[in-house]
Amino acid sequence: MDLTQFTGQPTLHSSRLILEPIDESHTPKLYELYSDTELHHFVPFEPISIEQWRERCARWATRKSFEENELWLNWLGRDKETNRAMAHFQVGIKEDGVATIGYLVSRTFQGKGLAYEGLLEVFAYLRDVLGVREVKAWSDSRNTSSHKLAKKLGMLEIEFIKDADFFKGSSSDEFVFSKMF
Repeated sequence: MDLTQFTGQPTLHSSRLILEPIDESHTPKLYELYSDTELHHFVPFEPISIEQWRERCARWATRKSFEENELWLNWLGRDKETNRAMAHFQVGIKEDGVATIGYLVSRTFQGKGLAYEGLLEVFAYLRDVLGVREVKAWSDSRNTSSHKLAKKLGMLEIEFIKDADFFKGSSSDEFVFSKMF
């Protein structure tokens, strides 16, 4: 995959969601979304300041990794009915055509199939427009909701990493999921 040919990240739409490419204007919404400490159980970090979010959003708006060898795509998910920011969808794509995904959904919107719906749109864009050949996801072994979602998306568990990380006072094992296109 030739990353130099990337021409711009589009807004994606599903029946219930609008996925907007993240830029600095999304800082307040992401700060609010990630400020819920209950959403940080399975990640090795805590909520960050609004200034740190501004810097992160500015960096993501470049759509390139620091080394410029990976395409970084980030979308803010909005509920079409209420226009409320409800999710963050993240993709990193390497030149070999392998993408890595991550996502976070507000607790208010969890359990309604919105992560599935949003990721279906992201997967279709990766496959049909960018020619990505494989999507991978790493998930804390304790995060059963993410495992169910990965399987619903047609991803297969391809690896188990014992003691993948250590944070918040305990060891974290991880599953690696993959979907080939």
